This record gives sequence, C-alpha cells and structure tokens, in this order.
Amino acid sequence: MGKIKEHYDILIVGGGINGAGIALDAALRGYSVLLLEKNDFGGFTTSSSTKLIHGGLRYLEYMEFGLVRESLREREILLQNAPHLVKPVQIDLPIYKHSGRGPIIIKLGMIFYDLLSYDKSMPNHKVSFVKNGKGLTESLNSLQTKDLKGIASYFDCQIKYPERLCLDTILAAEKEGAELLNYSPLIGMKLESDFFSIKFKDIIEDRIIFTKAEYVINAAGPFVDEVNKLASTKIPRLMGGTKGSHLLIRKFEGGPENGLYIEAIQDGRPFFIIPWDQYYLVGTTDIFYNDDLNRVTATEDEISYLLKELNYFIDTESFTCEDILYTYSGIRPLPYEPGKKERKVTRKHIIRDHETEGLKNFFSIVGGKLTTYRNLAEDTLNYINKKSGQRNECKTKNYKFVEEKANELVIESLSKKYEIDKSTISFLFQYYGDNFINVLKLIDDDNSLKEKISLEHADIKAQIVYAVKNEKAKTLKDIIIRRTSIGTHEDLGYNCVEDIAKIVSEILDWSEERKIKEINSFKGSIRYYYNLNKKFINKSKVLNVNA
Repeated sequence: MGKIKEHYDILIVGGGINGAGIALDAALRGYSVLLLEKNDFGGFTTSSSTKLIHGGLRYLEYMEFGLVRESLREREILLQNAPHLVKPVQIDLPIYKHSGRGPIIIKLGMIFYDLLSYDKSMPNHKVSFVKNGKGLTESLNSLQTKDLKGIASYFDCQIKYPERLCLDTILAAEKEGAELLNYSPLIGMKLESDFFSIKFKDIIEDRIIFTKAEYVINAAGPFVDEVNKLASTKIPRLMGGTKGSHLLIRKFEGGPENGLYIEAIQDGRPFFIIPWDQYYLVGTTDIFYNDDLNRVTATEDEISYLLKELNYFIDTESFTCEDILYTYSGIRPLPYEPGKKERKVTRKHIIRDHETEGLKNFFSIVGGKLTTYRNLAEDTLNYINKKSGQRNECKTKNYKFVEEKANELVIESLSKKYEIDKSTISFLFQYYGDNFINVLKLIDDDNSLKEKISLEHADIKAQIVYAVKNEKAKTLKDIIIRRTSIGTHEDLGYNCVEDIAKIVSEILDWSEERKIKEINSFKGSIRYYYNLNKKFINKSKVLNVNA
C-alpha cells in the first residue's frame, strides 16, 4: 500500500465493476480518488454473472426502451474498447407453445431491437418457423422439439472473464492517478463542515488508517445499505437484491453450438444455456435474497430447478447432480421495490443523493449492470460536476484497454523467443490484452516461469508472479479465481493450489503455517461457495497446520 493522502476529492466505497468504472472516469477528469474494497476487486456480483454483455432484450417487455438503448450502445462501446475480452455470440431463442410470446410478436420485438441497435457492428436477427422439429440446424439437434413453433436468432456479446474487465478498469484508474485498495473495508465515516472524516482498516497489515474526502460515492453493490448505516441511521433501505445462481456442466456431443435463451417450462422465467470454453453455463435464477450477503451459494431448490429445465429442453441427455461440475451465485444490486415480482424490478441504475438525509455530497449507487457500468460512471460524475460547478468532460467512451492486436506474426515471434507454444501466447493476449507482453517479460529473469501451472490449463507460472507483483493479489483465491483462468475450469484449481501456494509463499515470504492456512482456507471456500463436485475434492487432502 502506498502513502495515503490526507485528503481526496472523491472516496468510492466498493471495488466491483461500478466502483471501478467510477474511479477511472473520476481520475480521467482530474479528481483525486481513493477507492476502498472490503474484499478483493470484483469478488462479489461482478464475477457471478452469466458472462454476457447483453443489450437487454427482455427489458422490451417492460417498456424500458431507454435502458435497452443504453445497453445496446454500451455493448458496442465495450466491443470496441475491450475486444480481447468481449466477443460476439449468437443467441438462439426457441419459441414454444408455452412461450409468453408467439413467433410474430417475437419477430416484431426483434425488429425493434435491431432498430434500437442501429449503430452495432453485428448482424441483424433472423426468425425461422419450425413444424414438428423440421427446419432445425444441426447445432440445435439436441433441443426439445415438442410444441416448438420457431427459432429467433440474434447476436449479443460474451465476456469470458468479467472479473478481468473489472481488474483492467482498476489498473487503468491506478495508471491515471487513483489510489485503489482491496482488503480495506470502510469502518467509520462522519460529515464534518465541508468534508467527510474517513476511517478504514488495512486487513493485510492489520492497521487503522484515517483520511478525508469531499465527496463519498457508495458503490458497494449488495452492501450499499450496510455502508449507509456507517453514515446515518436516517437513510432508508435502498437495496432489494435478487440472487442468481448458475450450474456448470461439460459440453456434450451434439450439444448446442450457440447460446440458448429459453422461457422456463416451470414458471416462464427466462434462463440461458451458454457455451463457455469447453463447458455450458446454465442459469440464472432470480430470487429475492435477505440472508447473509457474505455467504451466498446455490441452494438445492435452485439446483433442482435448473436441472429440471435443462433435462426438459435438452432431450438427448439426462442430467443429474453428478454432471454438475460446480455452481456459483451472486446478488444483483437491485432497488428495494416491495410488492413487485423479482423479474419486474427495474434494472436501471439510480444515483441517490443523501442531502435530504442531511448528508451533503454523499451518494449511493443502486442497480447497474455489467454491460452499462461505463455509462453509470459517466452519469455519476456528471451529477457531481453539476453539484460542484466543474466542467470536466467524460473521457471513457474511447478509452481503449487494447491498443494493438496480437497478430500471427507477433505470436509466432514470441513463441520462438520464449519457446512457448503459440496457443499459450494467444491465450495470454486474450486474457491480458496489451499487458500480456509484461507477463512474458518475467520469463527473461526466470526461465522456469514459462512452465504451465497445470497440464489441464493454459496458464503459466509467470502469471502467478505477475498477479502478486502487478495486480494487487493478496490471497490464493485472488490468484486462482480472479487473476488466472484456472478458477474457471472444472476443478476450480482445487488440485493445483499447493503448487501455486509454493510460488506465492516465496514471493510474499509466507511461513509454512501461513501457507497451509491459505491452502485450507481456499479449499474450504471452494467447497462451500461453489458446491464443487465431490470427485475433485476426494482427490485432495486437507493439510494439517501443525504437521
């Protein structure tokens, strides 16, 4: 941690995608910025999505045309600014007899969707009518054909690693002068005459730190209400979050090649079956959640619900709990709207000014989506500009996270130089963008860092060193789940954590006891939060700290 200033223009609480976006926008406008994250960057809602940068097709049903247009515009901006992470993906929408909308209405909706995305770089939609299963392409051979009336196909975008977009934004904000701290929860805040007195804890170094800020932005996602309690007891409940859970299964022969967007047979709720690497993501659920926000995991009922839908619509297979590699869950930071059903709660973001509660220059961010985080940040800083009389303009619309493409000649040259196969070089570019070359440079000093961490993964040992030295990783979970791709695979890194811990402990000078505690903490977390398939757990033993 660097030296903390005595005073900042803006304090941001929360290091998810919204907080990261606000930090980057504010830093680019010339504000001095401090961001505090109580855990790791992108460790909650941001990393628990369906991995889509989507235009909000279903919001048309609720007449939220402005939100759809915003989503479509921001989708295109991300496709241009972060092409290493954001990729086009075709989505097929089967239309059944039980569907809430028939082929004609869906066709009209798709036309409107295309009109709202007039500036997109992807193809327009297609609708094909189907009778008795005839007319389906081979990519849909596994799809349930009973009562199937048609297929609508359209393009959205997929982001394979949303936590990387958050981290890229965090690192970009730091490059522009912001101070961003993980494992640094806000523990006290008091409005003085014209500034806030701030108290937070550095968990890693176990110390209390004080500073001041003129503006405070609460972008803590599902934890907004908890942060507000530190400021005032007069602030009403703002958050009415819903839980979304997902299953991960292996791809199977004859499975869908494109994403599927389907209305559930049980209750009409929309869900996805999305190809993701060598797997399928199945989800999501949408259930109001009022329990412990720090202990969110998929329930048996949610797993059963998603399995039933999967088995109904993929009629060439019969899936059981044994086919689930792992699950994951997150809380959508939606506004508290009592009396509404989950799916009808607005997905628009809200900037709540707490001046009415006697807290001048204190704001809460409610709602927001991965797709629209940049625009949310722009709206937030524009609001602060209006209050402060500043005239600095937003600079993030054309802020590119990748300046150059790693073409075949570059990949081949680096492959020869470092004696690494081309697929690994290509993976590193897709994962790090321009920074992939900085990962490779670590091999110049230690040739062993070009070795793969595990034969099952593309990641190399240099990434571990880079995560600790350049990407603010503090724990094994940070590295495995959010700084490498290892945590996206079927064993979540459960069976190579010891090898990773050995490298990390040497860099951070961990004692043997600390190393073993980190390993066991990681494994315990994975077992609890991800419902990891027992066949992976049974291969590994819990280490004895006192051994």
